[in-house]
Amino acid sequence: MVCQASLTVMKMEKKIEKPEKRIQFEICVRCHKQLQIPVDLEIDYRSCYVEGAGQLCYDCYHEIYK
Repeated sequence: MVCQASLTVMKMEKKIEKPEKRIQFEICVRCHKQLQIPVDLEIDYRSCYVEGAGQLCYDCYHEIYK
């Protein structure tokens, strides 16, 4: 027979074991610097994105397209 307190502790342990979803960020395709742009952000909402090439950081984008 399992007491109610044991069941409560078991339920709490299951919640703790749940893995957290980590946010992945884009990397500049030219200099390979990690950016603060989530990979799941649509390209319509990004700056310095080049269609067909990928995501650039601000510095690389402005160096290429100045």
